[in-house]
Parts: sequence; structure tokens; C-alpha cells
Amino acid sequence: MKYIALTGATGLLGSYLLKDLLRRDIPVLALIRSSRRESAKQRIEGILRRFETQLGRALPRPVIMESDLHKPELGLNRAQIHWISQHVESILHNAASLTFVADDSGEPYASNVKGMQHVLQLCQSANIRKFYHVSTCYVCGLRQGVVLETELDEGQEFGNDYEKSKVEAEKMVRSCRFIDSLTVFRPAIIVGDRHTGYTPTFHGFYAPIKIVLPFADPIKTTDNDFARYSEVLGMQLSDRKNFVPVDWISQVMTHVISHPELHDKTYHLSAANRVKIEEMGKVIVEGIKKYVKRDAAHPGMTADFDQILTTFTGQMGVYKSYWKDDPEFDMTNTIQAAPHLPPPMMTHDTLLTLVRYAMQSNCGWPLPKPTVLENDVQTVFDAYDKNDFQTASEHDGFTFSVRITGRGGGDWTINQNNGRIGIYQGLSSFTDVPLMSMNTDTFNQLQTSSDSDLFWNVSWENAPVEFKAKAVQALREIKSKVADAK
Repeated sequence: MKYIALTGATGLLGSYLLKDLLRRDIPVLALIRSSRRESAKQRIEGILRRFETQLGRALPRPVIMESDLHKPELGLNRAQIHWISQHVESILHNAASLTFVADDSGEPYASNVKGMQHVLQLCQSANIRKFYHVSTCYVCGLRQGVVLETELDEGQEFGNDYEKSKVEAEKMVRSCRFIDSLTVFRPAIIVGDRHTGYTPTFHGFYAPIKIVLPFADPIKTTDNDFARYSEVLGMQLSDRKNFVPVDWISQVMTHVISHPELHDKTYHLSAANRVKIEEMGKVIVEGIKKYVKRDAAHPGMTADFDQILTTFTGQMGVYKSYWKDDPEFDMTNTIQAAPHLPPPMMTHDTLLTLVRYAMQSNCGWPLPKPTVLENDVQTVFDAYDKNDFQTASEHDGFTFSVRITGRGGGDWTINQNNGRIGIYQGLSSFTDVPLMSMNTDTFNQLQTSSDSDLFWNVSWENAPVEFKAKAVQALREIKSKVADAK
């Protein structure tokens, strides 16, 4: 079974793509970095646990490789690149910098342009020829009118460095000769989940909320306040913005990825309507009055309106080129590809859901506690065998793959040859290798469960009857040796 490599899996869109791909049983290789607070595995585990709670079901886990967008071939070693060459068929490049004005670190060009070069180097080294690229509708720059999915470089001017860097990145991948299949997705301004309002990041739509929230007073706030905010940024209340919910974008992208006949096109991903700045302002004011609570414990900051306006103007200056009237994005390809997933309407209620989540979560502050990795199956397999990314001999002797869903789960291939058991991360690349699936609870009970229990709690693909007992015994042997060693 071939994997899809995903960059940017811990961002807003990336996390939804990870969830939706895994729900369709599409194996994922997550190419991500650790943060200062959490390891790469903790970051992924935290994301999937939240979705499991929401969905009420266990999800598979991706294979995880620590990577760095700023290094050639993403900083992966030879063993990892070899594993990718054997197991990965395509890459979904979603990681990007949202920096609007070039800074001393070289962003957004360091991530969006140089990072694309590094991703393409990895593709060439690992012989990946199918590419899905997350671009942006705003490669159109300052164009007005209708922007077609077929258009890219029309000699347009740009409002900021982010737009320019994304054009350079898209042109780079389009000109890459060893990529045989290229599908480009161009979202508009991504906002949170339209049903729950959830988002872990607060850019774009959320920027004015994040700035005003510490000062917001539900009693003093008036409908005219946002009009004054808009005026100092040069915005007209009649200007319109293309906001689009992340859950719909991910659903459409996953549908396209799952259907090869839809590949090799460009897809604009925008809502059915553009939101006027006036409507956005009214919803933010309504949200302040409904969801902001001020009391002795949470008094807010004392400042008069002119002081607040000065702070708002200074912090929003970087976004000034962003808050302009948007063009209309043609979505012919998108509507034809996914007629069952029509572009959503950004209604007043939908916008209020987004505002409510932002305000009630205090725009993500304080940060949640780091995820605790309990019942991690990888620690059991590591204690038995350290060959995480080897593939040699996986089709010799007795071989099966095991997928363990839920907390601490993952994909592995077990090979028993000449009396030795080897454990290799990821499902086998051979299509005829049997697949055993269970949840972490069943795995943890392997040594105490009866065979009849396992019959109901383990599912199989491509496994003859006589094979099953032998595979279960191999897993029991692994767990027994690890337990004895402790």
C-alpha cells in the first residue's frame, strides 16, 4: 500500500487533511518538525486525539519523519529517503509561511520558494512523480474582476511578499520536468471549521479580533467602532473578502486526491459568496457583546477608544495590503469535480460561529498543555527491534503488516525469517502482504486475550485462516520478550 507524504500537517489545513486522508484509509507519511514545546509525534498525537473525540472513533496514525523545510531534501537521511522511494507514491505539499512582508529571516521566500526547491529535491531523490501543491487564490495579486483557474502569471502587481512568493513556488513546480502529474489547489482566505468554529491559528480573518479582544468591552462597544477601524486602514465597508471554511476545503481536496481522473488540474477553493467588511464588522461587534465577559477577575485593559485605535492601526499595518476588495475566483473545475460538495455560503451564523470560537478560546491563549504519549506502541517495537525504516527482506519468509489505530498506534510491517522477527515502520509496499488491523486496547491485551476475543477484535485483509494464528503468535512473542526484558 503506497503512502502520500504530507508537509505542514500540524497547521490548520494540514491537520484537517491528515484527518480526512486517514479516515479514507489513505496511509500518510507526515513530514514535520518538532516545536519548542512538543516533539513531532506529540504534535500529531494531540491533533488526532482531538479529532477522535469529535468523531467518536479511533483513527490510524501516520508514519512520522522529522523534517526541515529549510534544508535540502528536508534534512532526511539516506535510510529515510530509501524508505520513501519504496513506500511513497505522491506528495501533498501544504507547508508554507504566511509572512506578508519580507523579514530578516528571509521569510516568506525561505519557506515558500527555497522550501519548494527542497521538496522537489526530495521528490527527485525518492522518485516521487505525483505532486499535489497547495497554492493560494491570491497568486492573482492585485487583479480585479474574474480570476480563472487556468491563469497564473498575467503580469499582475502584488500586494505583498506572500503573494509573490507563492507565484514563484507555483511556477517552480509547474516547470519541474520529472513531475509527471501535478494537481494545484488554491484556497482563498482559510478560516476555521464552519460547524464548530475550531482553529488553532488566528491569522487573516482573526487578526482584528486578536488585536481588539484584550480591550473589548461589551458595554462600551458600538456598531460604529469597526467602521472607524476600517477607515484608518483605508478599507471601504463595501469591500468584500473571500473567506472559506477549512473543513470544506479539506473535503474537496481529499475527494480530488482520491479520484485519479480528477488530477492534473487547478482548483480554486472559495466560498459561494464574498463577505462585506461591513458584515464582518457587525459580526465582530455582536460577538463582543455576546461572548466577551468582563468582571473583577477579567477586567480587560483600560484605554479610551483613540488609544485602542492607535494600537489597532499599528498592529494591523502589516495586513494593510491584505484588506482590499477581492476579485471573484472562477471555480469551474472545483464545481465539476465535486458537485456533491458545493461551495459553502458564509452566512451571518457561520461567521458568528467563527467569532464565538475565537473569543471564547481567547484566540488560543494560553496554549494547551503538551500531549502526553501514553500506551505508545512504538516503544514496545523499539525495545524489540530498532530497524525503524528498513525495507530489506520484508517480502521474504513470513510477513504481514499491522495497523494499530487510536492513541499510540501506527503502521508497521512484521517479518519472520530464519527464526528472527524484524519490525519495520510503515505498511508493506507489496500489495499481497496480509494486513492485520486492531486498536491499541486490543494490542495491549494480546497476551491475556483468548483467541476467540481476538477473532472479534482484529480485522484482516488478504489473510488465509492458517496465517492468522501465526501472526498473532508473532506479536505475542514480541510483547513477551519486551516484558521479560523489563
